[in-house]
Amino acid sequence: MEKRKFPSFVTIAVNNVLGVCHLKNNSQGEFHLAEGTVAELLPILATTLKFKYKLIAPQDRQWGKKEPNGNWTGMIGLVQSGEADMATCDIIISEERREVIDYSYPYDILEMVFANKAPELLPKFFACFYPFSFGLWLAILGLIITMPFFWRFLFSTKISPIQLLGNVYYTILSGAASIRIVSLRDYVLLGTWIAAISFLSRSYTAVLLSFLTLPLQESIVRDIPQLSNAIMAGNYRSLTFKGTMVQDMIKASPRDTVQLIGRAIDKNEWFVKPLLEDAAKAIAEGNTAVIAMKPFFTDHYSSSAVAVSYDHFSVAQFGIVLKKQFCCKEALDYKLSLILAAGILEKCKRHYRFRVLLKLNENNAEMFEFISPLSMENISGALLIHFVGICLALIIFMFEIFCVKRNVRCKSIL
Repeated sequence: MEKRKFPSFVTIAVNNVLGVCHLKNNSQGEFHLAEGTVAELLPILATTLKFKYKLIAPQDRQWGKKEPNGNWTGMIGLVQSGEADMATCDIIISEERREVIDYSYPYDILEMVFANKAPELLPKFFACFYPFSFGLWLAILGLIITMPFFWRFLFSTKISPIQLLGNVYYTILSGAASIRIVSLRDYVLLGTWIAAISFLSRSYTAVLLSFLTLPLQESIVRDIPQLSNAIMAGNYRSLTFKGTMVQDMIKASPRDTVQLIGRAIDKNEWFVKPLLEDAAKAIAEGNTAVIAMKPFFTDHYSSSAVAVSYDHFSVAQFGIVLKKQFCCKEALDYKLSLILAAGILEKCKRHYRFRVLLKLNENNAEMFEFISPLSMENISGALLIHFVGICLALIIFMFEIFCVKRNVRCKSIL
C-alpha cells in the first residue's frame, strides 16, 4: 500500500471550550488557540506531522446536531460540507456522526456528570437540635412524658408525678436522681435508666461539639436518581450545552431515570452556553444542574461554588473529526497514538490544571476553611432555650406568690 504524505496545510474547525480550546482573535482578526489541553496538543501534532493549519469556527457555536434535512450543524457541518478538513475541541465519538465524517484514534475518555450549587451551611442558631434526628427528638420527648408514670407504678416508694418528671429531666441532663431506693427492683430500674440515658446524653454532647467546630451543610441533589426525582416533582431543572451529543446519549441510556432527564431537557429546551460565566450563573440560581464533562467543573470551580455528582451518566470517547476519505488518517492515528503513549496529553492536562489552580488561589487547606472557634452565634439557640426557661420560671414564681397571698394551696393546683 502506498504511503501518502500528510497535507502541508489543513483547515481545522474549532469551538470555544473552556479548558480545551480557548479561542481568541489576533490583530488580524483570525482565531488562535490561547490555552487548553487541545490548544497545547494541536501544535505538537502539527510539528510531528509537519503541517500548517488555519482555524475556523462555526457561526452557531455548536459541536454538531443532525437537522431534519440530513445536514449537520456546528463543527460537524463544516467538515461534512468540506469547508474544514478536520475538527477538534472535545468532539464526542458517535455512530450517528460516522455516517457523514470519520474519527481519528480516540485521544481522551471522560465522565459525563452534573454539577449544582454547593451546599450552604445550616443555620448555627439551631445547632443544638442537629445532633439528633426529628424522630429521635420525638422519642426523647415521649420518654420525658411517659417515664414518670411508669416509675410511679414500678417504684416501691410513692412519689408525685411532678417530682418524678423532674428526676427524669435531671438524669437526662446528667444530673443526680433524688429517688429513695428501698428494694432491688428500684436499683435495677433506676440503674438501667441511668446507664441508657448517660449513653444518650454523652452521644449528644460528642456530636454537638463536632457540629459546632465543623458546621453541617444542607442536603442537596448529588446523584442521578435524586436529580431525576427532583425534575419529575417539578423542583429542579437540568441544563446542558446546545449542539452536543450529551442529550442524545442521555436519552439513549438504558436507565429510565436517565432517559427522563433527557426528555425533560428536550421538552423544556434547557440549554446554556458553554461558557464559564453562563454555567456559573445558572448553577448559582439554585435548584439547577448543569450536565457536562467532569473536568469542566473540577478544573474551573472551587468546591465551595459547585458540587459535582457522585455518579456519572456515561463515559464518552473523544476523537479528532476528519472528512470522509481523508487521505492520511493512518498517519494521523499513528502519530496521535505515539503522543498519547508518551503521556504528552496528560502533561498538557496537568499543565493547564496547575495554572487554573493558581488563578483560583486554591490550596490543600480549603476543606478546613469553615473551622473556627466557638462564638455566641454557635450557642445562641441554647441561650434562647435557657432564656425561655428563665421566663417560664419567673412566671411560675409570680404565680406562686399570688397563690400564697390568696391562701390557695398551690401544690394541689400544680
